[in-house]
Amino acid sequence: MSASMDPLAKVDMDQEEQEQLREKVAEDTRGILNYFWPFHPMQLAIDLLWALGRLFRPLAPHLIPLAVFSAALPLIAFLSVGSGYMVWKSVAVSWETELYLQYGESASPYAEVMLTELGPQQPYDISLHLVVPANEANFRLGNFMASLSLMTPSNGTIVDARKPAIVLPPYASPWTYLYNRPGTIDLNLQMLSDFVVGTSRALARIELGRRDQWRTLGEGHGRELAVLSGTIRGIVKHHGVRGLIARFPLIFSLVAACVFFFILFIGLVACLMPIVEWHFPPDEPRQMEPEDKPRRRKRSRRPERIEKERSTSESRPKTPVRRSGGSGSRSRPSVRVHATLFDLELTRAYRAGRIRTSRVRMLI
Repeated sequence: MSASMDPLAKVDMDQEEQEQLREKVAEDTRGILNYFWPFHPMQLAIDLLWALGRLFRPLAPHLIPLAVFSAALPLIAFLSVGSGYMVWKSVAVSWETELYLQYGESASPYAEVMLTELGPQQPYDISLHLVVPANEANFRLGNFMASLSLMTPSNGTIVDARKPAIVLPPYASPWTYLYNRPGTIDLNLQMLSDFVVGTSRALARIELGRRDQWRTLGEGHGRELAVLSGTIRGIVKHHGVRGLIARFPLIFSLVAACVFFFILFIGLVACLMPIVEWHFPPDEPRQMEPEDKPRRRKRSRRPERIEKERSTSESRPKTPVRRSGGSGSRSRPSVRVHATLFDLELTRAYRAGRIRTSRVRMLI
């Protein structure tokens, strides 16, 4: 039997040795690969993160809400600043654009500019500011027309306005030299008053002069206005809440940022508060240690016991009680035993018919 088992045992031993050899080769190969540059730092980092995770795992219910709050707070601050900037950027402000008049291309000099700083629902006072030379040609021109056309980027007409103007010689006053350049005259032409453009971008076309083309009079330039520089201006008209915001854009931007931050902060706290309260351990009453318990005096217990006995005795119904002979209120054990034996003897005698019922009652 032993000879037949030896080959089987030998085969099992060979299989175990082969399995151990495979495990050893795999372990050695894994150890060699771990020391390669791409694998070894990654393995160390993973082990470090795993160790940190096991270390902070008991504190995870408290650390996760704190991490979410810390990560969301900068985002809330960034969004609040962005909201304040958007409010400040969307506030309608006054604007001014320089004009470059084109001469010789049409009957009257003209200029086209794109207005990009318009408030769609904001009313404006739109005017032309011209600086013209104080020469005889402009004085002889007499009345001329200033026209303004506002169009949408898709070439749709918004409004057309035409106003007459005239260049007059300046007054001989020394104060004019304080706000005018020598030899020039300032012309301010109000084209539109309290006008709502209705779009944020508009194309403005300005024409100056006369269209009758009477150039043969005088020296041939009597019907064309000479202009040194020109600008088109839009002054904000303050009405209602929009006007109040337009007057104090910085203050309202700060208020908008603070309100936005407060709303987001309250929402974040409301979302995280149930999680934090759920993971906090409940408040349990602290059990007093034996040494912490206050010691009571024995004197204080006696009146309570006496009162308790009195109350119980008063609450019990009063029934006649047979007192046994003795000096004390408590009966002795021997007396109780004799009374019990006497009752048993009476019961037996009654059952045997030796004593009558009336006699038993009288004995009891």
